[in-house]
Amino acid sequence: MKRKPNQFRAFLAITYYAFKAQTRNKSTFFFGFLFPLVFISIFGLIGNANPKVTIGIPSSSNMQNQVIQNVKQSPAITTVVSDNQTLLSQIKQGKIDGLLNVTSNQGANTSYATTLTTSASNPQNAAVVQLLVKGIVDQSNVEISGITTPQISFTITKITGRQSRYIDFALPGMIGFSLLSTAIFGVVFGLIFLKKQLVIKRMFATPMLPLTFLFGQGMSRLIIAIFQTILILVVGVYVFHFYLPHGFETFMDLMILSVFGLVAFLGFGYFMAGLANDENSANPMINLVTLPQFLLSGTFFPTSSLPSWVQPIATNLPLSYFNEAVRKITTEGGSLHDTIPYLLGLSVWGILMYVLAAKTFKWE
Repeated sequence: MKRKPNQFRAFLAITYYAFKAQTRNKSTFFFGFLFPLVFISIFGLIGNANPKVTIGIPSSSNMQNQVIQNVKQSPAITTVVSDNQTLLSQIKQGKIDGLLNVTSNQGANTSYATTLTTSASNPQNAAVVQLLVKGIVDQSNVEISGITTPQISFTITKITGRQSRYIDFALPGMIGFSLLSTAIFGVVFGLIFLKKQLVIKRMFATPMLPLTFLFGQGMSRLIIAIFQTILILVVGVYVFHFYLPHGFETFMDLMILSVFGLVAFLGFGYFMAGLANDENSANPMINLVTLPQFLLSGTFFPTSSLPSWVQPIATNLPLSYFNEAVRKITTEGGSLHDTIPYLLGLSVWGILMYVLAAKTFKWE
């Protein structure tokens, strides 16, 4: 009696050699490991910086003035002292956020006229400068007047909370970026190379089933994706103090999401690998699929900052579903149950891509 070929052994062999090929692929190393780590480092440094506004003070000013003294003592303000013309030039160029002039009016009682000049080059910082200086002027008026017990009291109450940093937003996007890159760049160019070299054709001369080959290819990418996610999380947590709300439980939830996301993204890779005959035809298709998602799916900035007519498209992209699911767990401290709506959206995209891949994939 003839024994049936061992498909499991074939699956392990395909997984091993595909994984070995991936580790030798420079694009896998760059897009999957190096590129996300470089961005995480940049975002981590941005997130650790304390935001400040810069106010210019003319060198001719009386530095002992109460207003100027309070401005210089404010932790939210950086002061630059220079001549008036230089400061005017800098504020027009957006290098400083405001120009403060304090002049004294001599009379029976000495009074001070405070003038703040801002520029339209940075309206957000200009608004912040106005609020800060207005508060300092009001405080200085109270101090000069000698009022120790104001008629209107103002009390600030603080509750415990965690400061949100940019790294907490960016790191989930980097996980999605690396998974999508692995699923598309690695699969498309890898399968095109195997087809051009007639490797796949020779494999199918053996008793190995086509599904065994695809499962092996997918498993090798899954192993790479797990290493990518672990590396990104380790660097984020231990170097830039990325927040895992529930510790190891959150870590495991992220690993499960990464596996789910990669499986869905692989459908795009198989679909494009079936359509493309060579690298020249693959590049435009890859850019058409990946670039809009990298830019619009909340990888580098929130989708809410996009124009209103773009948001319905951006929020329904597959990478957007994955990024929102990850942030639901990390930023909001949720569980896998809370990510079900996003996983359903990602599943619809994945199923659609696998159906299209099954109809269009060519082995030669």
